[in-house]
Amino acid sequence: MDADTAIPLGEASRLRCGRVTALPRRAPAAPVSAAVVPAATRRLLIGWLSLALASLVVAGIFAALAAAARTPVVYALFSANLFRLALTSHVTFAFTVWFVTFAGVLWVYVAWRANYPLSAGASWAALALASLGSAAMAVPAFLGTGQPYLNDYLPVIDQPFFWGGLILVGAGVSLQAAAYLAAALQGARRAQRQGAPPGTPEGLAMAAGALAMLLSVAAVALAWARLDASLPFGYSLRALVWGGGHILQYLHVTGMVAAWMVAIAVALGTVFPARRVLRMLLWVLLPFMIAAAASYLVWRPEALLINHLITVLTFGGLGAAGVPVFFMALAAVTAARRPLPWASPLFGGTVVSFALFAVGGVMGIFGFTQDTRVPAHYHGMVGAVTLAYMGLTPMLLEICGRRPWSERLTRWQPYLYGIGVLGIMLGMHWAGGHGAPRKTFGFTWANAQAILGMNIMGAGSVLAILGGLAFVVNMGLPLVPRRARP
Repeated sequence: MDADTAIPLGEASRLRCGRVTALPRRAPAAPVSAAVVPAATRRLLIGWLSLALASLVVAGIFAALAAAARTPVVYALFSANLFRLALTSHVTFAFTVWFVTFAGVLWVYVAWRANYPLSAGASWAALALASLGSAAMAVPAFLGTGQPYLNDYLPVIDQPFFWGGLILVGAGVSLQAAAYLAAALQGARRAQRQGAPPGTPEGLAMAAGALAMLLSVAAVALAWARLDASLPFGYSLRALVWGGGHILQYLHVTGMVAAWMVAIAVALGTVFPARRVLRMLLWVLLPFMIAAAASYLVWRPEALLINHLITVLTFGGLGAAGVPVFFMALAAVTAARRPLPWASPLFGGTVVSFALFAVGGVMGIFGFTQDTRVPAHYHGMVGAVTLAYMGLTPMLLEICGRRPWSERLTRWQPYLYGIGVLGIMLGMHWAGGHGAPRKTFGFTWANAQAILGMNIMGAGSVLAILGGLAFVVNMGLPLVPRRARP
């Protein structure tokens, strides 16, 4: 991918994000950093960014419906089936399609940043498959057809368009992951011949994420091949996606970590401490991921659904590496010898991502019971990844020769969205502590304390939706093709 145009990382950091790091109130009209990025890379980045933002538009529509259906004041306007369809679609697009398509953005960007020879043909084919699949997945929910199944990690709608779309998205993102792995291996061999360092930490993080994507698909395929045909359909779906959904969390966490690394390096002009230790921590993830996928060769899917092995392997591996990396990132921020750029979306998105990751992690340890405290925890994790990606997007736009629609929105959007997600988390955690069940329509179970918590959740949802809308508008409008003036 025009590897000869790459420039040294330190110089690239200054050129690639000059204005975004500080966001002056009156910036030059045209980006100066896009010139260092090959045109092929810019087009691929724009394609993956457009697809990722489109998935957020779909997710936001259904988030508004699902949140309204769980808010006591207005829930009577909705049916139980509409609530389940909205919730299933929201989680699928916000937690699966948005994350894996933004991973496509990161693989393209990190490959360019690390000077990896990424295949343009494979990348365009991957983007086409993922785009077609995403559109097909949205059809059943918009038409109100199909039966929703609220599986953990990968909710699905039993409808041909949804299944076909899910397969296409998985195939497209897997192809991009495989192309990145091939490029990273080729780049590592070239660095070894030249006696150079073996790639950047963010490059290794995205390589681990690419392997996680491929292992996730392999786990689902193994589960499908070994499922007991006599099991009830709903239970079979849970067993089918259980392992693959868990392994996919490695992609989300490594993508978040890669975004942290880039944001800290660019916004603060510093790097993570102990880069050798950081590389070792990322390598620690591999045996956990491989063991989780390989367990389907030993145990049947329905057994793995109940024996907790996949859960232990996933969160053991993520905890072993993710928590130390979090503290290393925090140390890198606190060690910065310059005023902290709070107006920078790179810095603001990263700090709010830190906060949601920490609070969500604590919620996953204390009082974690099968009620609304479960979604309180994972909204923190999902919000942390989302904020890391949101903070990085203005910089990615600029290196593509585009500008965010509004500088003011760019500065405030990460905080608005982060406060909203925190309200969702606190409201759900409070309500769960007073008996609020998960995935339940209506309030026949409720007491006054739980009602208060769910109203806090509803208010937080409004702020998060406004923050998400601000992000989509602010970053999406520059991506809309404009007709050339005569």
